[in-house]
Amino acid sequence: MGTVLRSLSIILPNYNGESLIPRFFPSVLQAARNYDGEWEIIFVDDDSPDRSVEIIRQYMESEPRIHLLIADSNGGFSRTCNLGIGVATGEILFVLNTDVELAEDYFAHFNDHFGNPEIFAVTCCGLRYGTDEQIDGIKKGHWRKGFLRVTENIFDTQIHAAAVSEPYLSFGIQGAYFFADAERVRDLGGFDELFSPFFLEETDLAYRALKRGWRVVYEPRCRGWHLVSASVASKARQRQRDLLSARNRLLFTWKNIHSRRLLWAHLAFLLLRLLTVNLVEWQALLQALARRREVVRCRRTEKQVSVRSDRELLAFYKDYFRRFSV
Repeated sequence: MGTVLRSLSIILPNYNGESLIPRFFPSVLQAARNYDGEWEIIFVDDDSPDRSVEIIRQYMESEPRIHLLIADSNGGFSRTCNLGIGVATGEILFVLNTDVELAEDYFAHFNDHFGNPEIFAVTCCGLRYGTDEQIDGIKKGHWRKGFLRVTENIFDTQIHAAAVSEPYLSFGIQGAYFFADAERVRDLGGFDELFSPFFLEETDLAYRALKRGWRVVYEPRCRGWHLVSASVASKARQRQRDLLSARNRLLFTWKNIHSRRLLWAHLAFLLLRLLTVNLVEWQALLQALARRREVVRCRRTEKQVSVRSDRELLAFYKDYFRRFSV
């Protein structure tokens, strides 16, 4: 029996992509046209003040499978993606940043993974734009100093050296490029807009899926080149990013971690962090506490639907990731 070609919805959240879309989108369009299954591309513009919409409409003139949604206000990554998810018709969703160049055969490798009923998502190989330096691979996850950490990767060289058989399990997804089962994403309610405007929304989505007993796998043949910017516009902007990151780490923990032992450890380390009199940490705490009612509601829901515990997941993946140590 041949590979089942599932219908694909490519969702591109956009904000001020005037310079990025002409540079990167042609590769996305070519990769989509190389896919033999049904596909559509959904741009979701997050109320951009630049010429993004005008540029997208130019592409729409020559390709009827490109669609455009325009948000009525700027809502951030989660809300923008959810608008696209709400109208997508594909069996599989592919969420993609506008600053990524795709290989021509990018969509030739995801289908077989979704033949496994356990699979929720496929995370992909990310390379630094203009080089072959790998920046995204298998996402590792572990608990350290009161928080879940999902920032480390296992790269392809390590995978090959360890000779671990496929499929390769991953603890998380890279929000810039990943495939997911559309029905299961909707079962999860899409991205949680609690984390708006950005940070940790994809980690939250993947972790909730893992706790429901689903799995995330890594596909090294899906190769994309990501233009990662290491600079920020100003110190004030960097400070805001630090604040959002600290706030969302708290929200993620309070919502998703149900183990009492891990929560006590979280509280102990949180108190130590606050004793440093770091203004960002205190502001993050106050902002997170302001959302406590929503957190409690979401936490109650997640506890009801989870079939795997935090400690069970952490133990399983700790053992699995040991296989790549050579």
